[in-house]
Amino acid sequence: MDRDTLLAMMEMVRQRLLGSLAAIESSGLDLAKVLAWRPGPGRAHIAWQAMHCAATHDKYLAVNIKGLPAPADPKLVAGFGGGSTPSDQNIPSLAAIRQALDVHYRAFRAYLSELAPADLQRQVGPPDRRRTIAESAMLMAWHEAHHQGQIHLTWNLYRAAHGL
Repeated sequence: MDRDTLLAMMEMVRQRLLGSLAAIESSGLDLAKVLAWRPGPGRAHIAWQAMHCAATHDKYLAVNIKGLPAPADPKLVAGFGGGSTPSDQNIPSLAAIRQALDVHYRAFRAYLSELAPADLQRQVGPPDRRRTIAESAMLMAWHEAHHQGQIHLTWNLYRAAHGL
């Protein structure tokens, strides 16, 4: 897959995620309650799902693709990265969510946009999960779409549970 198609795919997925957040924001509901609501015991809230997307972009770019020893924002990755447990005490505001999403998406997108076609075929990542940079970009788009779907479902469940 070529770079421009990968970037377009990532952008389409990102716009869907931002659209879900905009729908929540424009609802007129208490955003802190909506972002912190869990659809069931042990299930992640909307704030965790969205911040998880930002944390994954950060860690994947820094550690898996660039081979750096740590992500740009270790605290973000510790709180919201893969393997973390959603916390009811760590509920960021919608503004903080948007900021994290923007910073880490822009960094990933900027890195990808500078690559030559041959670079997209370079193998990256740990030995047990090596993939090309192009496959990594597709994975990030799939990952974000997956969590955007969870955000959308959780938002629908919140509204149904509250008679909205």
